[in-house]
Amino acid sequence: MQGPLLQRRYQILQPLSQGGFGKTFLAADTQRPNHPHCVVKQLQIQPSSPGVTLANSVVEKAKQLFDQEAAILEKLGNHPQIPRLLAYFEENQQFYLVQELITGHPLSKEIIPTLKLRETEVIHVLQDTLEVLAFVHQQQVIHRDIKPDNLMRRQEDGKLVLIDFGAVKEIRNLSATSGTALQTMAIGTRGYMPNEQAAGRPQFNSDIYALGIIAIQALTGLNPDPKTGGLPQDSTTGEISWRQLAKVSDNLANIIDKMVLQDYRQRYQNGTEALQAILSLSHPVVQPTAVSFPASSGTNSTTQPNQSTFMSILKWPRDHKLGLAGVTVGLVGVITAAFTVPEVRGFMGLDRIKDGIYQDNGIILKYPGDWQAQQINPPLGGDRIVFQSPRDPSSTYQQTITLTIIDLPEPLTPLDYYQQRLRPQLQEEYNLNLVQTAPPTTLDKREANQIVYSTTKNGIPITNKAIWTVKNNTVYKLTYSGESANFPTDQQTVIKKFQDSFKIPD
Repeated sequence: MQGPLLQRRYQILQPLSQGGFGKTFLAADTQRPNHPHCVVKQLQIQPSSPGVTLANSVVEKAKQLFDQEAAILEKLGNHPQIPRLLAYFEENQQFYLVQELITGHPLSKEIIPTLKLRETEVIHVLQDTLEVLAFVHQQQVIHRDIKPDNLMRRQEDGKLVLIDFGAVKEIRNLSATSGTALQTMAIGTRGYMPNEQAAGRPQFNSDIYALGIIAIQALTGLNPDPKTGGLPQDSTTGEISWRQLAKVSDNLANIIDKMVLQDYRQRYQNGTEALQAILSLSHPVVQPTAVSFPASSGTNSTTQPNQSTFMSILKWPRDHKLGLAGVTVGLVGVITAAFTVPEVRGFMGLDRIKDGIYQDNGIILKYPGDWQAQQINPPLGGDRIVFQSPRDPSSTYQQTITLTIIDLPEPLTPLDYYQQRLRPQLQEEYNLNLVQTAPPTTLDKREANQIVYSTTKNGIPITNKAIWTVKNNTVYKLTYSGESANFPTDQQTVIKKFQDSFKIPD
């Protein structure tokens, strides 16, 4: 049964949820073609007691705060991983927000009690969410209610979308007291909310704490809600003690530990800092263990030939010498045949593909030997060469890394280049809204920056990563593009190989 028609436009179809702040409805926009669905949130000011009439001053103050928060949502909705604000209005002393409907499922459907996610999956969740939080914090907004239910996995592209902003909850939890005043309460969810937020003093990194709790929840399978036992704490320090319950690398565990420190001053200060830490993750190469074989008792352990043994062989009878020669020839044959067996060659590293080396005008970089290098002549927009992965029957999209060289008309730092040129270009080309500050890194031991952004191609989620530096007014940029599912692995292997080997001409 349909509900009312709001503003003569939004037809209420059915309720979605109800809480102390008001109600959320599924609605249809009757003034747009095909009447697309949207979400209508009704925000209510609750009287201090039934029958109390709201004073005009209370309504006016609420309207002022509502307008401010709507402006924040309007600004935040420019990010592709935040629902767009479509409209906001007041009707019969009730406040309404109309937002984009996100089709998908909440992250809570993936993070299930007793089920542990793999480290690569958790890294992907952290990076995906931190890309949004970096933008939110740069807009001077604290979400205040980061939890799996407020991270929606969008069906269209698999990206995580951040919903239900805590900034709006300041309005939702307004209550009329004496008829002239308004009061607010602490915002957040038990188990994900740090101490400073519970005390009513949230910081930007209160959001970082909550996301760190989600990571621990995903890796351990534990529910952080105190009602279910919560997460174990160190009796001496009071910090969360969880590593022994998860299969996780020290590098990632160290980052998560810093995210959830009790003292907010010791955490990453905002989304950009935490994102930088996640992007810098690199899995150390495990060196093979050296194996030594002790010399048997009574044998000569020197590596030099034993002359007396050799001379004694010369004194053997002729038939013994022929027998030794036969054994030797047979052994050589066996070894030669073994070298033709793929498994043996693979074990000994004989078929390992050597890296390719690209050199041109002083530029040097290594690339996987089974990748193809294709020169772009003439260069397009500064793109000089594209390196492409071999075709994989199980994948419909080949990974690429493009080398771009651009001469600048004026001196710019790597960050200036991003803010003034690269960011506007990407936003226009892919209709993105990227963070203003790109995390720092290095390229050929020089100051550099990097940015990760998502696109789609033929319905396939694509992750792109650009790394660049500037030297003598020239930009040197490497841009990776590949299926999002392959990105965590490619970042530690392919991208790292290109970045570590890249040499810029003097």
